[in-house]
Amino acid sequence: MASYVGGDNFSGVHGYGPASGELAAWGIPVITPVVAGAAAWEAGRQKVLGSIREASARSVVRQWFWAIRPVIALHLSLVAVALVLAKLTVGVWPSGAGLLAVGHLLVVPCGWMIIGWVMGLLCPRAVAAPAVAVGSWAWLAVPASMSAPAWRHLGGFVIEGSTLTDTLDPLVYFIPWMVTAGFAGAFVVMAGARRRPWLMAASAALLAGTLIGGRSLVADWGFSPPANARLGHTVCIGRAPAVCVPEEYEAEAAGIRRHSLPALKALEGSGVPLPETLRLASADLAPEPGTWPLYWSPDDSLEQLNIDLARSAVTGTAALHGVHDCRQPSIAATWALLKVGVNEREVQESTSPQEWAQLLRIRELSTEKQAVWFTSTVQDQKHCVAGLT
Repeated sequence: MASYVGGDNFSGVHGYGPASGELAAWGIPVITPVVAGAAAWEAGRQKVLGSIREASARSVVRQWFWAIRPVIALHLSLVAVALVLAKLTVGVWPSGAGLLAVGHLLVVPCGWMIIGWVMGLLCPRAVAAPAVAVGSWAWLAVPASMSAPAWRHLGGFVIEGSTLTDTLDPLVYFIPWMVTAGFAGAFVVMAGARRRPWLMAASAALLAGTLIGGRSLVADWGFSPPANARLGHTVCIGRAPAVCVPEEYEAEAAGIRRHSLPALKALEGSGVPLPETLRLASADLAPEPGTWPLYWSPDDSLEQLNIDLARSAVTGTAALHGVHDCRQPSIAATWALLKVGVNEREVQESTSPQEWAQLLRIRELSTEKQAVWFTSTVQDQKHCVAGLT
């Protein structure tokens, strides 16, 4: 468990509740095979005790719940271990969107618990337990390394998590729940095929329908699961510009503002209007006029902050004139890089000879004309390439 739910697999922000829950959910390839195998073994044991159970005064449902208790206890114990390991790594218990990830740890193994139970009733437990354990692990873990991305979203092993600006779409969890429920239903139907052979065909149809339907829902996701912009949870400090960051970065906000001012003043001296706000937010949220996007992480150097502010100048200036910036590399961004003091040799090495020659001509213009050129170039958005992110 520790090899999955540990620091080696965590690259998020410490103290962030959603990240804690999502890290705990990394334990699903461990928990699910254990639970499924245990259910198959217990079902086989109950099958051996069939004549004794028939003499019991309890109903079939009560007998089933009584028999499955050890497996449920094992399941909950493993979930608790995953949560504790995540807490030790991230520093907080799951909260917010991370609670859905905790629910994921409960729902998916429960579905495979049903599958394991049916397998234990149909096959010898010495065969059913390892078969369902290996099968569930393969279904969860193998697609993550496949080049066909749609299949990795169906199993439920979510290897990408929320950020401070974007949280995973709930469908990332709901669709695997639906697929697992379809699998469990298919196995339950198959259990009655000994007395009603036609149920085997119904089981196969349900299984195929689950796979086809699930894949159609995730076919356009690509390799990364969808995410939604995180709203609220923002604190702002200072004025002209104010720096707005997620609440987890509140302690760093003053330093970000202080380190940003020299680059912003340099851009202002070049004719670029200062922003009213620098906001660290989801790229899916279009910046309001007067707001520049802030790209920052705790590991960023001062030079990287200046580079990102040059990119922000393009997006923010476009927003000021009602234009949605495509946020792709452009000659305007390269001009801004030079203005904020990024090493000229490094900029030239990353620029084509034609673009560099054009920049040299532009830099010979007056400050006013350079500012007019920058604003016009940003508004034109001629550097945008369709389909490129």
